[in-house]
Amino acid sequence: MSAKQYRFIVRSAEEAVTVIRERLGTAARVVSVKQVEGKGLARFLSAPKLEVTAEVTAAAPAPGAAAPATDQAPEPIQRPIIAPPARPAAEVAEPEPAAEESLLVRLIRSAGVSNTILARLQAHDAWRVIERMPAGLGLARVSALISNDLLAAPRRPLGNRIVFLGSPGSGKTTALCKLLAADVFVRQQPGFVLKLDLDSANPGDGLSVFCDAMGVPCARATNDVPDLDPATQLYVDLPGLSLDDRDQVERLSNEITPLGPTSHVLVVNAAYDAAVLKHLCRAGEQIGCTHLVLTHCDELIHWGKLLDVLLGSQLTPLFLSTGQNVAGDIEENVVPAILARTFPALGKEAAQEAIAS
Repeated sequence: MSAKQYRFIVRSAEEAVTVIRERLGTAARVVSVKQVEGKGLARFLSAPKLEVTAEVTAAAPAPGAAAPATDQAPEPIQRPIIAPPARPAAEVAEPEPAAEESLLVRLIRSAGVSNTILARLQAHDAWRVIERMPAGLGLARVSALISNDLLAAPRRPLGNRIVFLGSPGSGKTTALCKLLAADVFVRQQPGFVLKLDLDSANPGDGLSVFCDAMGVPCARATNDVPDLDPATQLYVDLPGLSLDDRDQVERLSNEITPLGPTSHVLVVNAAYDAAVLKHLCRAGEQIGCTHLVLTHCDELIHWGKLLDVLLGSQLTPLFLSTGQNVAGDIEENVVPAILARTFPALGKEAAQEAIAS
């Protein structure tokens, strides 16, 4: 008995089974499977493929028997490893490759945009037209679609009694200082700061010094907050807490309820994994948060994940924060800022791809 081996490239195990059965018959068996990645830019924009080696064993002819006709032999797929094809390669009908994702889709994925957002884009009536556009123009239209969806959500008013909360290390106090500086310096609004400890340590030396420099009073207990006129903004800095600790959340809520908070700002480290970000936003919504501040944005690699956070949340985005400078580095036009950082680099790659093709 003799055996011939055939090697071919497929995109999935299901495709491999179908091709083997159709081209080599049920007697063929798979002897090896390995993953193959593309080269260059395609390595990052294309899903890895599978290289499958299949073997067909043919019975040896009986003594004196005529050799089987060559057109009855199984046809190899692509390049044989052991024996040459029974027919000239030009006569072998190669399996048609499955449809590949468009360049636009691959560029969107490479920005960190999730499958959920991609499916949402593809559900738009204009998607088929956009996908056939040059990549740069298509990305601009995609950015416009996402912007429309994000800006269509109603924005909640912030009010004049603002509570900042978040997990330890989220940059909560720094975010409060940045908003305070913008309100006092830019919008000329008077302010008052309350930094609470309760049963959790909430060191306040840095905040107190900053408030002194700004000329803004700072208290450490709710009883020390005077009756404030409506024009004065009250900023409340809570200790770092776990949003899933309902007992701690309830104690803090009971403490600040007499102050009449108008908004609860959830502060989240944007460098966290997308799944963690979405969990924190859901937990924040469940305890009554109304607004969202994303910090550590200077540490981000893929801004596209933030689109999923914003579209999947009812929280009103307040601002983006970068760096530790409490007197600056604040971006209040959240949606345009995220889109601007997500797609320009992709436009450059699309131009390079077009030039190379």
